[in-house]
Amino acid sequence: MPSTVERMLRPERIQTLDPFRIMAHCPITPRDIIADIGCGPGYFTLPLAKFLINGKVFALDTSDEMIEACQGRVDEVRLGNVEVLKCEEYSFPVEPGSLDGLFIAFVVHHPEDRVRFLTAVKEMLRPGGWCYILEWHKKETETGPPQQARISPDELTELAESAGFKVQTSGDINEENYRMTLIKSRLT
Repeated sequence: MPSTVERMLRPERIQTLDPFRIMAHCPITPRDIIADIGCGPGYFTLPLAKFLINGKVFALDTSDEMIEACQGRVDEVRLGNVEVLKCEEYSFPVEPGSLDGLFIAFVVHHPEDRVRFLTAVKEMLRPGGWCYILEWHKKETETGPPQQARISPDELTELAESAGFKVQTSGDINEENYRMTLIKSRLT
């Protein structure tokens, strides 16, 4: 049985979750300062950092194993624009209002209080900042979390609006996953 890190980094994952194809729908610019929340072993962190030629990625995770795996991969490819940090579920070691964007892949279904989680991550964004979320469709698939943990696009829209975000765009990535871009109001 492969470890969680090995499973998250398996080469065939690119067939359904090509990071660069996924980033094509993300409102990221090369100068952005962003956080990859729930970075895991850095599957998306490294491609994000390579794109952010004049920007920076804060790679955040609650797991020591994932922080160690991500830091190892960042060191291996010598990316100087990534800071790997441990976070808590609702608390993040990033200055409030300091980020242009948030990249959150397959994380929102984890916290028990999802509105609290989205409200907490929103605090890191500057007014007008973006939040790009990837999640599992609420249907039977070979991989992914249990059905009861999954969030439909309609449910995510409701959660995001409850947390004070405005939904900008959404769409399917593949048959199992979807994406949604949220914006923090400029008035906050």
